[in-house]
Amino acid sequence: MVPTVCFAAPSGTGKTTLIEGVIRHLTARQVRVGVLKHDAHRLELDRPGKDTWRFRSAGAWRAVIAGESQLAVFSAMEAPCALGSLIDGYLQDADIVLTEGFRKSGLPTIRVVRAAASVDPGWAAPPNVIAWAADRPIDTRLPVLPLNHPEAVADWLFERFLAPKPVEATLALWAPEPRHIARMAEAASRLSAVGRVMVVTQPGVTLPRGLRLATAVRPGLAGAVATALVAADTPDVLFLSPDHASATLATLAALRAGPADVVTLDPPDPGLARYSHRCLPALQSARHSGEPDAWWGAVRVARVSTVPAGAA
Repeated sequence: MVPTVCFAAPSGTGKTTLIEGVIRHLTARQVRVGVLKHDAHRLELDRPGKDTWRFRSAGAWRAVIAGESQLAVFSAMEAPCALGSLIDGYLQDADIVLTEGFRKSGLPTIRVVRAAASVDPGWAAPPNVIAWAADRPIDTRLPVLPLNHPEAVADWLFERFLAPKPVEATLALWAPEPRHIARMAEAASRLSAVGRVMVVTQPGVTLPRGLRLATAVRPGLAGAVATALVAADTPDVLFLSPDHASATLATLAALRAGPADVVTLDPPDPGLARYSHRCLPALQSARHSGEPDAWWGAVRVARVSTVPAGAA
């Protein structure tokens, strides 16, 4: 399941304000944040008289309204949905899910405490507290995070759940023309420590023995990237165009971390980047729209601003 962290506290403690700040700071780090709020009251979002309300009142099980940049779903529920089902159904593409409430879920929970807030004596403490967010000292061995500094809470969450880890990736070397084969074969030999290696090229090209071939499904860099992602048996692809055949292992190592769809150097260069399978829908959509190069703006791109010494 997507990493999920609950924020739990009695009403009036500042959970919403804290989560709002955490979202801003995580989003600034190219993290896709999903949020799930528990409402103990009868949920009424669709207003009487609106078209979707009329459809639902007429008996529709689910009504969907789609605009240029937003989508809303109004649906009947036969029974309360389990937290895991909600995440799987609506937030599976998030890098991390933050929930307000759901303190009885047993999921990792940050307990929020504000000195000035009154505490309902009937409020039951959550069972799986992994940290506190407080504006006063707490007698605990768990981490105590500063309640009024959401950036510090976001940093802690990032390090705990999203800290960049080397990803298993396929090295995809693009040889758009036969004259590039020898150069990319040399790069494959030099960079074989990365792991799986493939050469993406055009139909009819013969590769040196021992190199895996992937025939590009369509011309151009976007077609080569799509081919590599489909052909790879790893979730990520380290993609090198002929202009970057001299890239070093240090350069590739710098690209192998982070939750973004694309990780590249700064300034960004599509010919030297790590691509995730999450790029495929954008690639396919751009192809069908007749603008094969438009997909780059539809994915999350993270830039590696510093590369270890000696990197190309």
